[in-house]
Amino acid sequence: MTKLLFQRVADEARPPAILGRPGCGPPDYFTEVLLHDLVESGAWLDLELKRPFLALWVNDEDFDNPDVDDPIEILTNADAHKFAAMDPVVDLESLRGMRVYHDKPYFR
Repeated sequence: MTKLLFQRVADEARPPAILGRPGCGPPDYFTEVLLHDLVESGAWLDLELKRPFLALWVNDEDFDNPDVDDPIEILTNADAHKFAAMDPVVDLESLRGMRVYHDKPYFR
């Protein structure tokens, strides 16, 4: 069975998360909501998924940009740092330049 990265993250996190949770802003923000839910629940995620999931933010041009003034970006960047610090810990700098194909299936 194949699943996209975001669905695997939601399903395999402990506790599991809901991808595209209803009532949580525009559908375009489903990844930001997923990350926030993982942080809020204190979710554990295997490094096989946690590293590529976090790499999506680390390699975004606005990640850690001190001039970002969008509240969603500010919250999401903070959540990425918090999630990286949760067990198992991920060094965000080690993810710089990592290519992630999140729209292609990840094999289980």
